[in-house]
Amino acid sequence: MKEVTELLSKIGLTGQESKVYLALLTLEEAQTGILCKKTGIASSNIYNVLEALLDKGLISYRVQNNIRVYMPSDPEMLNELFIEKQKKLEQERKEIKALVSKLKVKREQESPQYNYKYYEGVPGIKGMWHEINSSITKDSEERIYGTRKKAVERLIGFYDEHHKLRNRIRAKAKIILSEDMKDLAKKRENKNTQVKLTGLNNEAEWSIVNDMVYVQYIVTKKPRAFLIKDKIFANTFKAVFDKIWKSS
Repeated sequence: MKEVTELLSKIGLTGQESKVYLALLTLEEAQTGILCKKTGIASSNIYNVLEALLDKGLISYRVQNNIRVYMPSDPEMLNELFIEKQKKLEQERKEIKALVSKLKVKREQESPQYNYKYYEGVPGIKGMWHEINSSITKDSEERIYGTRKKAVERLIGFYDEHHKLRNRIRAKAKIILSEDMKDLAKKRENKNTQVKLTGLNNEAEWSIVNDMVYVQYIVTKKPRAFLIKDKIFANTFKAVFDKIWKSS
């Protein structure tokens, strides 16, 4: 019963609404007194619950001797509610997407020439990557100085999405990976992405994307990262990376 109630909650039914609807499916029809006894819902609240179920189309009633007798609608109505919820969620998704676009424009208009951000925890790291992804264009050339395999395994799946995005828009990249990541190197390498393997034992990794530099590590319980938006820092790290690349 708990599992059924949880599923019904996903299409918008409250706990009390679920109890009454399920009770009516069992009873086939009932007056309020019987429903109160069956569900444990107080008589002062049962009418509100029934009205909500009527609005959702999950029950109906007939009047018998001036008293309402309630009946359940066919369970197929649950599919209808789910479809309606999907439509509502899709509309909300479009509204959020439009809001994100507006906020991005506002941020670009108000953002300073440089800034520095600190991120903490896996959700924070992912938030940083979403910001990085939003800045990548077909003219971007990412330079990634990686780390040993064990230090990055937690987010390999998440990084896959980043590289799919970069490949989709045909942005270029150079990646230095540790020698124990040959399989990943084969997966990453393509006409837009060059990969080199070398002996790495560091636990932190860093990269340059456009005028941004990030430094991060995810080996501890609380991963940490810095995102620096500064042309001078970015150019300096690019020069360091290019020297390492040549010697790898």
